[in-house]
Amino acid sequence: MEADDDFVLDNEAAEIERLDLPAAKESKASNPEEEDERIARIDFQCSGCDMHELVHYFGREPPFALGIKYPEDNYVMRDPFQAPPPRWQAKPEFYIALGAKCSRCSKTVCKDPGCSFYYTATFCLPCGREELKNWPVEAQARLRKQLSAS
Repeated sequence: MEADDDFVLDNEAAEIERLDLPAAKESKASNPEEEDERIARIDFQCSGCDMHELVHYFGREPPFALGIKYPEDNYVMRDPFQAPPPRWQAKPEFYIALGAKCSRCSKTVCKDPGCSFYYTATFCLPCGREELKNWPVEAQARLRKQLSAS
């Protein structure tokens, strides 16, 4: 009957705390949402139009857009209107490239024609105007058309 005496608890919470393993305590402390790569955590704000959004990735090869490699770092988010594939499937997801940093002044700009222009790299419109004379005639014409529209 002495073995049964070990199972008598005066303070159940203290006994549970005593029996918890250190690894179990650490796993309880970490929030599963903090580890979920599907939650957007990178802040994107366009310097041209002040569009503000949280994105999933900044870089050249988004892991959720299989086979895509950008020539420059981009702010990329998963398509918010598309259900994500199951975690165990390596399946490409729909995505949206929101913007990049200006290659000249490093300001963050969105892909909207009123905020940026792409010719070999992304330029904000003020830097694009300054670089205009160094570009080929076709790129100059495209930027002038874009500037007149905005």
